[in-house]
Amino acid sequence: MRPSQIRLAAAAGVLAAAIGVTTAFVVGRDGASPASPAAIADTTTSTIAVTTDPSPAPKLKPNATSKPPADRDAQAAKAAAVTFLRELGMRDPVAATYRRTATATAEVGLHPRAGEGDRELSQVTTRVQLHRYTNGWVPTGARADSIEVDQPLPFSRIESPATVSGLSVAYEGTVHVRVLQDRRGPDRVLGKGFVTGGGTELAPFSGSIRFADPANGIAGWVVFSGDTGADTGIMSATAVRVRFVDSDHAPQILGVTTNPAPTGSAQLVTLGGTGTLTVNVRAFGADEVRVLLVPSGTGGRPHAKLLGVDTSGEDGERWSVAWRYPDEAVHGHLLIQVNGRGGTAEHDGIAVLHS
Repeated sequence: MRPSQIRLAAAAGVLAAAIGVTTAFVVGRDGASPASPAAIADTTTSTIAVTTDPSPAPKLKPNATSKPPADRDAQAAKAAAVTFLRELGMRDPVAATYRRTATATAEVGLHPRAGEGDRELSQVTTRVQLHRYTNGWVPTGARADSIEVDQPLPFSRIESPATVSGLSVAYEGTVHVRVLQDRRGPDRVLGKGFVTGGGTELAPFSGSIRFADPANGIAGWVVFSGDTGADTGIMSATAVRVRFVDSDHAPQILGVTTNPAPTGSAQLVTLGGTGTLTVNVRAFGADEVRVLLVPSGTGGRPHAKLLGVDTSGEDGERWSVAWRYPDEAVHGHLLIQVNGRGGTAEHDGIAVLHS
């Protein structure tokens, strides 16, 4: 190497050392990072390129046994539905299906694991509706295709004797009815009886069930289950959520108006496109007002659609529910349900048509 080259190399080494000393001094004094992330990345990349093996790194094989995490929300809903039907009397219920119906509601389809003679079952017999609250999923109703209930309506106030009616098909036509009161653990049975519907196809049933004083309880269930003719527990159930009358003052409906207003002697509200139907109710002795849409035809009440609930009426007398309706066919009538501590009052004289 020529002397000039030696001197140049030496000067470069001294300069590099000086830069290193300066950098170390700055870091120690300020306590800051030695350099910006970009500077570190550039230096590291340059060093790796010179010192590492240029051959590509081996590819990792995917784990064939790995599975995505379970849907804990669905599992929790299924568990709540299984517990509910087990308490109602279904032996070894199996949660077969899960379907979200809204942001905080779901429906779980269930069936007993086995029937008469330990024959394995797979067809859903009961669908449990649930609502998700802060502490988890809570059942709000259950429905069997073999039992359609007209009365009582969900969340209505009942007193003894409770009037029950609907359509059913069961062994020898017998449908067992129980009135239960909420309590921690298995619910308290306040009363029970039976009604008779169809034995081979859906047929009407009606009757009344007497039950004991709920002893300060405010809520419970009316549960309908078909007789199977065998001691295998219930195969299916329709459970209606109810509240109990705890006052002598029955609620009264003083008036109902709608916007758009009904026309003609038939009190028909005609809708078109999309828009809002507002139902205004004047009521006495009410805690809440519920507005439902019942489809036309025989046995429409079990298929009623809840349009809205008002629990904070103005002055305790004026209540209002607004329904944002879609552009789709509707043919039915409004069912206004007024619930109070003294019972339930209903109004169903306004028809609705959307063609």
